[in-house]
Amino acid sequence: MNAIEFSQQKELKEVITDHIKTSAIYCFGRQETTYSSSRKIYPDKELQKEHSHLYLLVFVQETKENAGNDISNKIKTKTEGSLTVTVLIHHVQSLKNLCQDQQFLFWQIMQNADLIFQDINKPPYLNISETPKRNLKSTSHYIAWRNNNIATIWGWVYNDDDAYSSDEVKMSALHQIVEQICLSLIRVFIGYTPNHFALEYLFNLCEYFTTITADFFPRQTKEDKYIFKLLKQQPNTLRFSKANDVDYLNYQIVEERCKKFKKQAEILIQNEIDQLNEVKNESEKTDKEPV
Repeated sequence: MNAIEFSQQKELKEVITDHIKTSAIYCFGRQETTYSSSRKIYPDKELQKEHSHLYLLVFVQETKENAGNDISNKIKTKTEGSLTVTVLIHHVQSLKNLCQDQQFLFWQIMQNADLIFQDINKPPYLNISETPKRNLKSTSHYIAWRNNNIATIWGWVYNDDDAYSSDEVKMSALHQIVEQICLSLIRVFIGYTPNHFALEYLFNLCEYFTTITADFFPRQTKEDKYIFKLLKQQPNTLRFSKANDVDYLNYQIVEERCKKFKKQAEILIQNEIDQLNEVKNESEKTDKEPV
């Protein structure tokens, strides 16, 4: 833990444990950025600020709707934006029935991450008899299912020549394509299957191991944020949409970005699967060698 984390660790723990009955909090990742506030008047008073984004795995003893988002918002507000978090929330009981990939991820975090808080009376417990391993066959099946969903939606969006087709509906379809791609990236690279699906949340998870979402869908400038706002809207917003809610030119920008994002993501995913299989084969080869 560095000085920034020590000074905010108490606040972090209090926000989470006050909001939900908590068994343990692990910090398994950190991104630090430093930026300056530029001033035309009194330039000697310019401030240099630091921002930390933490990745947390939180095991809880109860279920609360939207707990992860509420906790993230409270931490951001309490620290005046100097600290933000991506929170993975799971009930301790879920540790009994994890898929193999998720078991591997949680074991890695519980072994190697920074433990911020633990309930000494009810700590999380992973009941395993041997070190967990990735299940690449299961992962490949998961990716194939996502690819089938993507191909189905893609075929309609990118082959639709009907001038009267709704850009609002097609934007919703692009959202689904990007969501499915993010789920594939997250499963392949860290073995995790999210239980929360807001696009910004999935982007933050992807940015734990790659910059691809930030590269194709930056969220820095006012224009960037507007384009992302169009993309991140949940499909249920169609219940309230009307004609021309989405400008055609903006739709074209998002569609083109999604096309390039999909192409690059497919390369990343395949390369990672190939690398994981290579490591697995080498490991199995070593295990079979006589001692």
